Amino acid sequence: MFFLAKRINFDLRTRLICFQWKSLDLCIHLTNLLRIFPQLPKDLPFLKRVNQNPKKPTTQFDLSLAIRFENCMEATALSSGLRPLPNPNGYRLPRSCSQRKSLPLARFHSKETPFKKPQGSLAITHHRGLSFKTNVFEQAHHPVAGDLSYDDTSRSNVAEDKIGVLLLNLGGPETLNDVQPFLYNLFADPDIIRLPRPFQFLQGAIAKFISVVRAPKSKEGYAAIGGGSPLRKITDEQADAIRLALQAKNVSADVYVGMRYWFPFTEEAVQQIKKDKITRLVVLPLYPQYSISTTGSSVRVLQDLFRKDPYLARVPVAIIESWYQRRGYVNSMADLIQKELQTFSDPKEVMVFFSAHGVPVSYVENSGDPYQKQMEECIDLIMEELKSRGVQNNHILAYQSRVGPVQWLKPYTDEVLVDLGKHGVKSLLAVPVSFVSEHIETLEEIDMEYRELALESGIENWGRVPALGLTPSFITDLADAVIESLPSAEAMVNPSAGVSEDSESSDAFGYIMKMFFGSVLAFLLLLSPKMFHAFRNHLI
Repeated sequence: MFFLAKRINFDLRTRLICFQWKSLDLCIHLTNLLRIFPQLPKDLPFLKRVNQNPKKPTTQFDLSLAIRFENCMEATALSSGLRPLPNPNGYRLPRSCSQRKSLPLARFHSKETPFKKPQGSLAITHHRGLSFKTNVFEQAHHPVAGDLSYDDTSRSNVAEDKIGVLLLNLGGPETLNDVQPFLYNLFADPDIIRLPRPFQFLQGAIAKFISVVRAPKSKEGYAAIGGGSPLRKITDEQADAIRLALQAKNVSADVYVGMRYWFPFTEEAVQQIKKDKITRLVVLPLYPQYSISTTGSSVRVLQDLFRKDPYLARVPVAIIESWYQRRGYVNSMADLIQKELQTFSDPKEVMVFFSAHGVPVSYVENSGDPYQKQMEECIDLIMEELKSRGVQNNHILAYQSRVGPVQWLKPYTDEVLVDLGKHGVKSLLAVPVSFVSEHIETLEEIDMEYRELALESGIENWGRVPALGLTPSFITDLADAVIESLPSAEAMVNPSAGVSEDSESSDAFGYIMKMFFGSVLAFLLLLSPKMFHAFRNHLI
């Protein structure tokens, strides 16, 4: 093994073309190679330099040759019987995440999750001509032979690209007058209220009705926290912080904010990205866990926008779907919890109460939404980290913010608080685990409604962990996630693929069905007694 590595190194050194190394891509891959295969000799000249200072490499050599060297070293390591470290960072990947159906997009998988099969996997061609795809991290037990080459052509020098980072978030009304239109945008989303296909034409009418009915109560909530949501301001601050963190790591990037239901809308951010001529984009939803109703909804909008624009269709994009399992996020959450526990007179007796935003049960059971599983795994990771620090507090997870008559994920936050009070819990620390920014669910629902309910139920000592916001370790980890995702970016859609005749006929059929059912519904409404009397009174 050592002799072969020396031989490869000698052959490459005779052909090196010296120039200033401007790419982070190679640093990441060679560093990961050393981390996964610690048995490799460390005295190879340029591997040794990378290993000494992986964040600031000074080696000068040809990038394409070095990438081929990396491929050869991976093949040699595996074929020689070496095995990768299964858990180099001490964290495991939930199998449910890799088994669920994935969206048809380029996406990045954090190095904190080595077992998750990446989109840009290694394309290996056997000497007999049989082709297959595998991943060195997940299938190292298979013998590997033959020539290796990356099937992702985006593994070019990313430093020459104009990099953009798009932060996705929910959005929120900035004034009380914005509340009703914001609610309309929310409930008009087919990923929020999922109607059967024959009734989807009613989406707008239902959204209008719900927004009008819920607006007065929602305005009271926003009035209680100052007259509007602080989400946009906080997200803008997070964007600036991530940009500076990237700059500190010698990565120049423009960071954009796209909100799903209020200004600045995702559409506005995408148009600015196009105007700025971004050539490589990382999409970072500010939701630690993936859900159809959050990340899924925003990604669907991006798909539509990129599909319709020839320029955007060619831009390489990496989407970080979820990042709850990243070490930086887990440690940051554990730091905040540990700090808040010290504010209690008896920290060991405090119940750690994780409150997550709920989703309808049908999302999980019928649509395969991984949100519940990822949330439970997220809590396990945080508590494991706390226990490693000597924090042995009991904990519980509940779900908040349910609306409508359908069944949502249980247990419900309000019901659990009452039960905890009945069972004699006196000290409780609320942890808003699915939120990274303060907004109405934390400032009003948790801090006011649930706190009052807890005190009425017999809980005497109440505390709440703040949202991560601009926590330095959290921002730094997000910047690291962006850098790690850059090499995996690829075009979202095929620009040469046009609209098929089947889709056109389907759209025409859908339009006809909407017009038919809409006409029938309108006719029935006109025949109802209330509408008849209202119409007659209006004429009179």
